[in-house]
Amino acid sequence: MTLFLKKLVLTVPVLAVAAGCNLLDTSDAEGTRGRGARAFDPYSSSASGAISLSLLWFKGCAILTNGEPVTKGELALPAYPAQCYHLNDGYPTPTAPLEPRPAEARLYVSPGELYFLREFSAMDVELARFPDFNDRRTPMAWMRKESSFKDLDWSGVTIGRDAWKRIAVGSYQRETFYENAAWMVSDDDTLRLEVLDADGNVRVTQTYSRRDFLAESPVTGRTRASFTVTGLQRPLFPGDPVPRRADGYSAPEFATAVKVSFANSTNPFKTFTMPDLRGDGVIRVTWSQLPEKPFHYPVTFLPASERPASCYKLDAQGMPTDEATPCGFGLKQQVRVSRPSNGDFFTGGEKVDFVVSLQDGDGNALHPRDSMPSYLDYMTGHSNGLSYFNEFMLLTWRDGSTSESGYKVVGPLQNLKVVNGSYVPTDYFSYPAASEPEFYISPAVLAVGGAKEARPSTHFSVSLPPEAKPGTYAILLKGHRTFLGERLNRLDPFFFQVGQKAPTTYPGRIGNCQVCHNGVNSLSNIHHGVTVDHVEMCKTCHYDESVGHVSDLMHRIHMGSRKYSQDKGDCTMCHLTRESTLRPSLIACGGCHPGTHGTEYFDLPFQELNSPPNAYGNCANACHVTTPPAEHVLPAR
Repeated sequence: MTLFLKKLVLTVPVLAVAAGCNLLDTSDAEGTRGRGARAFDPYSSSASGAISLSLLWFKGCAILTNGEPVTKGELALPAYPAQCYHLNDGYPTPTAPLEPRPAEARLYVSPGELYFLREFSAMDVELARFPDFNDRRTPMAWMRKESSFKDLDWSGVTIGRDAWKRIAVGSYQRETFYENAAWMVSDDDTLRLEVLDADGNVRVTQTYSRRDFLAESPVTGRTRASFTVTGLQRPLFPGDPVPRRADGYSAPEFATAVKVSFANSTNPFKTFTMPDLRGDGVIRVTWSQLPEKPFHYPVTFLPASERPASCYKLDAQGMPTDEATPCGFGLKQQVRVSRPSNGDFFTGGEKVDFVVSLQDGDGNALHPRDSMPSYLDYMTGHSNGLSYFNEFMLLTWRDGSTSESGYKVVGPLQNLKVVNGSYVPTDYFSYPAASEPEFYISPAVLAVGGAKEARPSTHFSVSLPPEAKPGTYAILLKGHRTFLGERLNRLDPFFFQVGQKAPTTYPGRIGNCQVCHNGVNSLSNIHHGVTVDHVEMCKTCHYDESVGHVSDLMHRIHMGSRKYSQDKGDCTMCHLTRESTLRPSLIACGGCHPGTHGTEYFDLPFQELNSPPNAYGNCANACHVTTPPAEHVLPAR
């Protein structure tokens, strides 16, 4: 990351996406059907009719999205532990287990506001307790007999698939899934949400159905029961019983977890008014599958009139001033790009300087003009809700939407393509070249003394390669914010021209997402928060198996979903061109057809990506040349 002088002369972005602008419009824009949320979007925070509420629970205690457990304060709440596990204390080992200690964080909510339940997530995990690579029954016995979820109906549970995933060169993770338990396949259970005052009196009640939530798939880090071993070398043969430690690990890491996670409300109009209270209270969620064991979330009521003036007013150019003001809900991301040297477009070898401005939904800056909150601010709840990369939330909580705030520069748009068999995209420019974005605060600097107190700059600079191809490029901002119970993820593109004034757009090989993802279920309201108009941006990060290769990830999410109601053999639902469907590979087809070839091609998933053949190899070059599978419907063109 290269920083540049604060006195940089800035202009508006060369290209901007605004309401009504069709500069980069696609034929299947999100507004083409069923997009009632254009008029009333319940996920647009202060501008909507209700605030989304996310409730997270870890091993008995409510936690914030930064992994810090919530104290019960002075509440008489016998069911709530006096001490909690802190995810940020580090990853445990058999000789240094994770120990609970007093919680200090508070979960604030705004009294008198209209809320709806967007997410309920609860997790129990044993880290390093079951270190036998070959014993998959003892972890399951813990789930059924000791875990916080032991009273669920586990009848019918089976030991399911072993999923091996590359996490770095020469390093793998094996996850064994436990599947088909009665509680997993149920769809008629309910969540009763109650808000209690400090004396335990119920002041508000609302009931949600499991069917009121779109996401519960383990593919995206949601509901799962699994036994995971991380830091392994590849197995030498199918069923290899010897766990070989990968370089960079002192020993393999073992985790046994049960996670229940329902997210992305399909019925956010089922709202409740947070009672007009002061001080402490409790949100109690009773899951119909665990009626005798409700989940408790101690809360502190913070009225709007008492919010501190920790945000900043904006000037006429949309940049932060020194005038402090209270923060509102929501998250908006803005970028201002420096003027190219020729006044019209950037050229190869030129630096693209830009300033990031992160704002709430009311148009207030969440940080001063030239700096963002420190990592310590984030961990102690003083970042105005802005979230940074958190290794322990990502590795232990297993939710890719939790953190990872940063940026990526890619282009030109017309060259964006799915990358197969390589770590580094070659047909388009990407900074950083790695699958992850350039984090505002790098995980590496956190090991440096004093780095947690450093405030990162809002000014960034990226050098284009001398041979930069002409067209439209994008600065992608990936952001996360949690404020007064609201948790939002956003991925916004901002465009500039390179080598020519005429704009270009995406290849247009996939689309149609708006057929299902419209209204409250639009893509802008789920997972990373990128709209369907820019869904082809997904491939610029998801080309690496460590973060989920797009061809595998998208197939597994939809083919394994009970909520995807379309014909699962109809490839035309997502593929707009025939060419985009005619590159079968083990990883692309395995999302829908795991184990089709048995162990015949066992070695391919473990081959290095730059050493073909590998799991990304084009099977059409061998067996699947002229005749696609008969059960698939392909685009005509």
